[in-house]
Amino acid sequence: MTTMDKAGIGITVGVLAVVLTIGVGITTDVFDGIPGMQEKPSMPVTQEKPSMSEIQKAPSASYISSSGDVLDRLDFKITEGDVKSMHLDKYSSSLVINMKSTEDGELFVALDEGYIGSDNGMFFVIVGGEESNDYEQAGSDLYISFPAGTEKIEIIGSYVLL
Repeated sequence: MTTMDKAGIGITVGVLAVVLTIGVGITTDVFDGIPGMQEKPSMPVTQEKPSMSEIQKAPSASYISSSGDVLDRLDFKITEGDVKSMHLDKYSSSLVINMKSTEDGELFVALDEGYIGSDNGMFFVIVGGEESNDYEQAGSDLYISFPAGTEKIEIIGSYVLL
């Protein structure tokens, strides 16, 4: 390699360094005016707690959750089992009762027309996934017998109100 070659490489590297330095300075100035292009904040950004006027108050006692939960709204008694949940299903116009039973038993449910009703006063009952005729109805009170191992009872009416 001759002295001329070394000098040419040196000049090229020097020019390239100057161009890069100027280019970085110009690029920073160009992007400063573009919306959305901001420098990182030096401190983490924290969101302030909204004022009480922005927070909605809790619903009143007559409110039914979006899942249609009525476990605490309907009177019921069960022998030989535990009721885990009761919710209204607006798509099937039914009251779905999830439960656990280890022996044959009976479930009493006092239906409330404010939640579930029937146009003709009759309800369709499904116990453990099968239609059941082993129930008694007295007005809006249902006495439903179930076998051991039942996990779900569904009472179907004409409408539910959520």
